[in-house]
Amino acid sequence: MSMNEFRRLAAKIDQHMQQLAAQGVSEAHAIVNRMMGYVPDLHKIWVGTSDQQLMALSREYPGFYRYAHIMEEASEAERNKTSRPYDGPAEFSEEHKQRTAQLLLTAATLERGYQAFRGSGNLQVFQQQVNELGRLHRQWLADLDSFKDSLRAQGVEPRALEYVNEAFRHLAERIKQLAG
Repeated sequence: MSMNEFRRLAAKIDQHMQQLAAQGVSEAHAIVNRMMGYVPDLHKIWVGTSDQQLMALSREYPGFYRYAHIMEEASEAERNKTSRPYDGPAEFSEEHKQRTAQLLLTAATLERGYQAFRGSGNLQVFQQQVNELGRLHRQWLADLDSFKDSLRAQGVEPRALEYVNEAFRHLAERIKQLAG
């Protein structure tokens, strides 16, 4: 990716952080929940830029810097959690790993799409696109149910199903809230 592409991604993150600030959203936990759709973009920037480029983006886009800092702290807190007996990676087949990745990608697309349209302030102008997001949302929910059924049919461990249910429950709730 080029630096211009990294700038474009950082600018989108910065813009959404400004919108959240204008709405009075300032707590790290709330920001993490409202900005999950931007994790793939943050990751692209994080792994694709040099330290100097990352510092330049951070100076140029203070909202991007704040989001990156919050996500870094959240990641560090997660790594430092005391492990419990049920912690550990759930084992999935390659097919299920790919389906999980696709479900997560679609969830990020839905979150970002709804956030963008809500941020515009006038949903009527984008009614056709909002309707298309609604169709994609319904399809995503059906695909998620199908994925869970497939896991059960394949006899995946109960703790793996718990992980899937918990992770996707949070995503589904956020998307439903944005869609509402």
